[in-house]
Amino acid sequence: MPQDLQISETLFVDAVFQPSVVTWNRLEGRPRTANFQRSLRAEVRDPLWMLTRQWQFGEFRGEDAGSAVSAKLQVNVTSLNRFSIAEDAALAYDATIPLEARVEAETIPMDLRTRIQIGRHWLRLLQQSETLISHHPEYLSEYPIEEPASAAQQSYLQADIESLQYFRMASGRYADGGRLLADVRSGAHDNFVENTLPPAARNDAKKLATDLVKWFDRVYFSPGPDEPSGWRGDYLEYQFACAAQSHADPTVQIVLTADQYHHGDLDWYAFDRIADPLSRLTSADESAIPSSNRRADKPLSFVPAPVEFAGMPAVRWWQFEDGRIDLGNINAATTDLVSLVLADFALIYSNDWIVMPYDTSSGALLNVSGLVVTDTFGIKTLIQSAGTDDTAGGDSWSMFNMMAADAGRHSEVFLAPVVSKRQEGGPIERVLIARDEMANMVWGVEQTIPGPLGTGIDGFQAVIALERHRSNSEEAAATPSTAAADIAYRLGSDVYDNWIPFIPVHNPGSNREIRLQRGAMPRFDGSQGASAIEPRGRFLRGETPMDAALQEYFVNEEAIPRAGLILTRSFQRARWWGGRIYTWLGRRKQSGRGEASSGLQFDNVVYVSSKSEET
Repeated sequence: MPQDLQISETLFVDAVFQPSVVTWNRLEGRPRTANFQRSLRAEVRDPLWMLTRQWQFGEFRGEDAGSAVSAKLQVNVTSLNRFSIAEDAALAYDATIPLEARVEAETIPMDLRTRIQIGRHWLRLLQQSETLISHHPEYLSEYPIEEPASAAQQSYLQADIESLQYFRMASGRYADGGRLLADVRSGAHDNFVENTLPPAARNDAKKLATDLVKWFDRVYFSPGPDEPSGWRGDYLEYQFACAAQSHADPTVQIVLTADQYHHGDLDWYAFDRIADPLSRLTSADESAIPSSNRRADKPLSFVPAPVEFAGMPAVRWWQFEDGRIDLGNINAATTDLVSLVLADFALIYSNDWIVMPYDTSSGALLNVSGLVVTDTFGIKTLIQSAGTDDTAGGDSWSMFNMMAADAGRHSEVFLAPVVSKRQEGGPIERVLIARDEMANMVWGVEQTIPGPLGTGIDGFQAVIALERHRSNSEEAAATPSTAAADIAYRLGSDVYDNWIPFIPVHNPGSNREIRLQRGAMPRFDGSQGASAIEPRGRFLRGETPMDAALQEYFVNEEAIPRAGLILTRSFQRARWWGGRIYTWLGRRKQSGRGEASSGLQFDNVVYVSSKSEET
């Protein structure tokens, strides 16, 4: 036997066999012929079984209606052309500005951070000019960054380490951008340029000042000095209106009012259509308001698509639904009408709705004049808007109708010119409005107040900081000594400085109706006497500037529910359809968390002992 063959036999004998799968088979139908016509027929071998299933599913009680295969839509479109705040005169509507920004925007506060931001940009503009970079010291001398004038702001600045460091960093390095911007707008900067800078640099300085204003208007959006504010302090919400010319008659206005907008999400449901056809938004200068863009689009033909949403019942009875959303597991009581209507729509009538794609611009009012649907049997059906039939009465329901009355004669769909998403910064002001039944008044608690840097600081910590930096010697001298007396009388207890009271007063000309007037708690400053504690934020001061004297401020009593309110003010940022980014300062109102107790008590007798003091 050859040697190589002997080795092979040895390996074969010593090998251990292990089971393994080297091929695989799949169970599937294999047609025995190349003709698939009979297989594609899907023949039913048991007609009685099919008839039974049809009877079980109620198909014998059907209307034998066909499915929609094509549709033709005719739409009349008109656009907004005027805008009005509260009851003021109408202004021309600007489609390049989001409606939320136009309604919510308020004057940008010139805090320390904003003033330094403007001053840094002014320095960059000067560095780009060879004739003006050497004149930056003149601007530092004319517009220095100074400490706050009020004692409260000085105490906040000294207590806030970040604000103090920011001030020391910018002092002597950047000009006060707030004062510089105000002088540029008023024309005082031109006088400074003419009196200080040499003739060769004056034109360049004026041009850079104009660029500074344009830059600030791009970064922050705020209303002009003559434009009213949409916030109503007596109702604690925004109120405004907009209008468009009717597509049928240009002399008739379609007026949309939003009298209760406060939640920060503006859309079609915030508007109500005024039923009176004679209602108008008038302007002091009608020639300044352009006409609405009115047009009747060509009939649009399309293939209807069924509505689809998560958890929707499958169209085919043998198909399994998505188990992530179980609409059949909705637990609703007999009084929970919203849940019952939602379940009824989703489980029963969801396959009766179709989607009609239609592209249009924002700020448009659409009126569907006709919709013709063709089914599988070739039957054409004219579909009218809900409520147009006179036999339906005035109580007919329509999903996107903005009116409750007279809906049969007005069926416009409003595409509000609002942003889809917005970025909201941290609150720079947060106020809790709560009722205090024991004190029989309403309190505005400034939980967050604007700090020196423009960011929100804790209102209670600010009160503590103010107490620390206040002179205690004069207060101690003014406090009467009660060491020798066994009892002492107190007129009233103390309340934190960030608790601002609202007391009930009668409405003018009424002996029964009341409203709430902002009051003030007294503060005793020793030899200086008593002074009123003023609010630090804009919510409780009203619309008066921070450096102006307080005016009377009233809030309607029905505007504050028993649960109270939470008011926040923060920066909003959004990108509009033109690509421009808008940043504005807006407000929001939310439901409170119930009643509060300030601990305010009057006419107390205090027993004084050597160890303790009890009331």
